[in-house]
Amino acid sequence: MKKRSFKTILIRNFTGAIFITFLVIYFLFNTLTGNFISEEARRELSRGMIEVENISSDNLLPHWEHARPVRRQLMMNSDSIILNAYNEIIFPNPQHLNHGDITQVMLLASYFVSHRHEFENEAMVRVPDVDRGNVFYLQGIEVAPIGDMPFTFIFYTDITSAMLFVASVNMTLMYLLVISSITSIILSIVVSTQVQNAVLRLCNYAESVGQGKFGEKISNFKYKEFHNLAQSMNNMSNKLDEYENNQKQFFQNVSHELRTPLMSIQGYTEAIAADVIGKDEATKIILAESERMENLVNQLLYISRMDSGLDALKFTTFNLKNMLYDSIGRVKILADKDGKAIIPHFPNEDIEIKADEEKLQRAIDNILTNCTRHGHTRIDISYVIEDGKIKITIADDGKGIKETDLPYIFKRFYKGENGNSGLGLAISKDIVEKLNGSIIAENTETGAKFNIILNDCKV
Repeated sequence: MKKRSFKTILIRNFTGAIFITFLVIYFLFNTLTGNFISEEARRELSRGMIEVENISSDNLLPHWEHARPVRRQLMMNSDSIILNAYNEIIFPNPQHLNHGDITQVMLLASYFVSHRHEFENEAMVRVPDVDRGNVFYLQGIEVAPIGDMPFTFIFYTDITSAMLFVASVNMTLMYLLVISSITSIILSIVVSTQVQNAVLRLCNYAESVGQGKFGEKISNFKYKEFHNLAQSMNNMSNKLDEYENNQKQFFQNVSHELRTPLMSIQGYTEAIAADVIGKDEATKIILAESERMENLVNQLLYISRMDSGLDALKFTTFNLKNMLYDSIGRVKILADKDGKAIIPHFPNEDIEIKADEEKLQRAIDNILTNCTRHGHTRIDISYVIEDGKIKITIADDGKGIKETDLPYIFKRFYKGENGNSGLGLAISKDIVEKLNGSIIAENTETGAKFNIILNDCKV
C-alpha cells in the first residue's frame, strides 16, 4: 500500500474541510433566505387579499382606483393589477405609468391569464421577467361581480432586490472560499513543512540512537509536543547509554567473579597432577570453589531472568510467620556451623499476606545469610504491622556496615568488607521493589539492621 506524505494529507484535509464548510454555509444561507423571501412575499400579498375581502364589492373598485400602492420598508414592494371579465387591464391606469412599468404590468397580466390554473386556491407563483432580469411573486383572487361584470385582482411583489442581495452574498462567499482555500493551502504547506522537518529530525536522531550513538542530544523544537517527544527520546538515549554501560560493567564483573574460582580450581588441579599438594586438601578447596561458582552462576541466571521479565511474579496468599520460619530453617545450618543463633521475635497471631512467596523468601534468605556472615553471635528477625504495611526487620550484632559502603551495598557486584559475590543484597532489593516495597539498610549501636517494608500486601 502506497504511503502518502503528511503534507499531502494535511493540505487535502484542510482544503476539503473548508470546501465542505462552504457548501454547508451556502446551502443553509440560500435555504434560509429563500424561505424568508418567500414568507415575506406571502405576507405582502396576503395583506392585499385581506384588504379586498374587507371592502364591499360595491365600493371596491372605486376605492382601489384612488388608493396608492402600499410600500413597506423592505427589499421588496407589492402592487396590484385588476382585470375585467375580458382579461383587460382596468387598473392601474396606463396614463399614470411610464413605458417600463406598462411593459411589466402587461407581462404579469399576460402570464396570469395564460397560466390561470397555477393560481387556483389563491396559490402564490414565482414569475421571472427574463428580458429585464426581474423576479416576482404573483397571487390572484376573483371578486364577486358587480352587476354582470366580474373582475380579478392580481397582487404581485418584486423580489429582485432581495435576489440581488442573495446573489451578492453568494458571490462574496465564493470569494471567501477562494481566499480561504489559498490561505489554507499556504498555511498547510508552512505548518506541514515545519512538522515534517521536526519528524525527520526525530527519525534521524532515533536512527543514530539505534546505531549506539548515545552522546548526541536533540532539542530546539517550535511545538511543545515535539519538544516533549525530544526530551523523552533524550531520556531514552540516556537510559540506553546507562544500560549499555551497566551491561559492559556487568560482563566485566561476571568475568572477574568467575575467573577467580576457575583459576583456583585450575591451580589446585595442576598441583594435584604435579604431586605438589595433597589430594584431600586440594579436593576440599576445589569443591568449595565449585560450590561458590555454582552459587554465582545461579544468582546470575536469576538476575538475567528478572531483568528479561521471564520470571514473572506469581502472587499467592500465604502465612508470613511460617515463611519466615522456613527461611530461618534454611540459614540455620550456616549459623550453627559458625556458632551463631537466629532468634525470631514474632507476635502470637498469624498474618496472611498476598505476594510472590518464592521470591520474597529468596530476598529474606539473602539478607539472613548476609547477617549471619557478619554477625558475631546472634541475628534477630521480627515483623510488625504499621499503618497497614508489613515491616520485616533483620538485625545482627556485628560491627555494622562501613559508612563509605552503606550507599552502595545494594548495587550489583559491589562487595563491602568480607563480601561474597556482591549479588545477594542486589537481588533482595530488586525483588522487594518488584513487590511494591522498599528495603533500607542502616547501622545501629549493636550492628547492622535491614528493614523490609511491604505495601498493600496484607490480606
